[in-house]
Amino acid sequence: MADKSEILLITGASSGVGLSLAHHLAGRFHVLAAARSIDRLDFEFGSNSEVTVYEVDLAERDSLARFLDRVTTEYGHIGYVINNAGTSVGSVFLDELEESDILRSLQVNAISPAVIMKHMLPAMKSYNFGRVINVTSGAPLNCYPGYSAYSASKAALNAFTVTAARECADYNIKINLMSPGPVRTNMAPDAPMEPSACHPTADYLLALGEDGPTGRFFWLGYEIPLTPDLAGIEWLEGRADDRFQKAF
Repeated sequence: MADKSEILLITGASSGVGLSLAHHLAGRFHVLAAARSIDRLDFEFGSNSEVTVYEVDLAERDSLARFLDRVTTEYGHIGYVINNAGTSVGSVFLDELEESDILRSLQVNAISPAVIMKHMLPAMKSYNFGRVINVTSGAPLNCYPGYSAYSASKAALNAFTVTAARECADYNIKINLMSPGPVRTNMAPDAPMEPSACHPTADYLLALGEDGPTGRFFWLGYEIPLTPDLAGIEWLEGRADDRFQKAF
């Protein structure tokens, strides 16, 4: 078994960005490749001793619970996590969305990554080490019409990430967001870039030192601000300074 500090969990590893990252990082880490499509995982990694495959459906809470119990029983402290799995219903306006599609988007894209972090963080704190990459998108910053479920779910993931990073500020645990860029995946088959475009950003975030950034958003090597400059707003007092113009 690989050293626990070298174990890397990647969800959504059967296609797109997750598959590309699993191939890229296997060898540098022992990769726990997780996805719904166990047949695809077996095809891609069945002969690779640096990869162990797991079947999990992040839309199903029971499936996720069984998976987490299994991997933590087998490996204990998993020092590196890439929450990559995602889903999108495509371009559907909010008034035409099925409630089930909204709930599935939130479950897969935000709630399940948060549950994975909740499960992994106690051991990371005990070992005083962890590196987490949550794969996000520019969608919640742009809010394109037709993508409300996807944008809202990724906005929730962003909030979970930043908050968890602040809660772990006293530990050598770095929790960051990575948007892979306009890369070709099952959700974006016509995008202009190969999934490997995100490899340098992932490499950078996995290799962060103790003084490295946490709770930040990275895209193709750029750090992108998640919020405007809010200096001058006193939220609890209900006041803002002269930089902010009152609407009424």
